[in-house]
Amino acid sequence: MGFATNINLLDIITFKITSLLSETHVIGSFNFTYGGTILFLAIIWIANFLQKYVAYFFGDIGDDASFDNKSHRSWLLITRLVLLVSGFLLAIAASGFPVDRITVILGALSVGIGLGLQSIVNNFVSGIILIFDRTMRVGDTIEIGDKKGLVKEISVRSSTLLTPEGAEVIIPNGNILSQNIVNWTLSNSNIRVELPFSFDKTELSEDERKGIIEIIKSSPYVMAQKKPEIFINTITSQATQLKIYFW
Repeated sequence: MGFATNINLLDIITFKITSLLSETHVIGSFNFTYGGTILFLAIIWIANFLQKYVAYFFGDIGDDASFDNKSHRSWLLITRLVLLVSGFLLAIAASGFPVDRITVILGALSVGIGLGLQSIVNNFVSGIILIFDRTMRVGDTIEIGDKKGLVKEISVRSSTLLTPEGAEVIIPNGNILSQNIVNWTLSNSNIRVELPFSFDKTELSEDERKGIIEIIKSSPYVMAQKKPEIFINTITSQATQLKIYFW
């Protein structure tokens, strides 16, 4: 800038750039300027950048420990959605695009939906439903079809499921709502375990029954409020097979 000022080119360059950015261009009935377009894209990029990294303000450091705070992750999803919508509306207002021209964009979008964007819109709407309906939350253990695992992320397009094998399964939100969802941790984290057990006797004494129950109750993960139950499954001439149920 100092060099351009010394050779009397700064005002000329500034005038040329300002004229280029503020010059009105017409496409059909739609008017726009390069400056307004650049401002629109810049605000959209900033909004997308903020919604991507706002997770750090909620304590999300990207590991499994962040699953413990489900309320923060729910507010994080809502904040991301608000940032995206607010950024889009702010970009429209700041760029100077006529608001009434948005109907043209919506009309073109409706044509696009008819030509093959149904799944994209379906996944977007399904993502909003999952975020506010709270059918499943980040950190829940769920089953969807033949997939079972921990919900790692719920976004507006797809959700990520972390399987016990360590794989991250990305499922479109539309597919989630179209199937039965088994949520093992929706209202509580309790699960009943069935343990098959056999021994080489045809009768089970009371002391043996109490001994088995005490061994099970000694585990810190077994609920003391619900007493373990023992059921005889089959009895043969050589052995007895039991089924033990505990929570």
